[in-house]
Parts: sequence; C-alpha cells; structure tokens
Amino acid sequence: MKILKDENPKELAKKIYKLINRVNIELNRNTVAETMVTQSQILAKDLITIRRFNKLVFQQIDEAFYEGVRDDDKDKYLDIPTYFKWIRRHKKRINEAISQVEYLNQDPKQVDYYPKHIKLLK
Repeated sequence: MKILKDENPKELAKKIYKLINRVNIELNRNTVAETMVTQSQILAKDLITIRRFNKLVFQQIDEAFYEGVRDDDKDKYLDIPTYFKWIRRHKKRINEAISQVEYLNQDPKQVDYYPKHIKLLK
C-alpha cells in the first residue's frame, strides 16, 4: 500500500470523489457533482502535502469516512472541515492502537485499527 504522500494527486482525487459520493448516498444528500469534484481535488492535495496526514494510506481515509458518517451525531456538513475532523478522529484511533501494541504489548490481531503496513504514524 502506498502512503498518501506517494499517491498520484489525480488518482487520489478520483478515489476521494468516490468516498464523497458514497457519503452523500449514505446521508441521503444530493450534492452537485462539480462541488464533489472540487472537494476531492482540494482534499487530495491536502492529504498529500499536510505532514500529519501524508503517512496514512487511502484505506485509512476510507475507514475515517465510514466511521465519520456513523459516529457523528451532529448535523453533518459535507465540507472539508468535516472531512478533516473525521480523519483527525480516525488518526487518533490509529495512534492509540499503535500505542497499545508497541508500548503495552497487546496482540496486534486483537487491536482494532492497528496498521499492519507501517510501523509508526506521526
């Protein structure tokens, strides 16, 4: 699996577009395609360039969106700040899983969200 900073921006934007589209369907929203395309391009660029996210892999972003739709009980605004909130929350889950495995010696197979593909996410 490629970490986000190694992804092709156009390919990543296409993957993110599919995520945003799925979220719209799951939340029964009708968002204009142009808006979703622009959001996906902005988010792809951010995920590649922002240090705190660029060592994640796309699968983790997918998980963040999945959990975000289901965890967030407030009004859901489908915008970049909401996506960032979901990703930050999920990254925190991942970091906690890493701590459980690497510092508390828990079995990685028993710890949800532990990334098997990379050692450390900072």
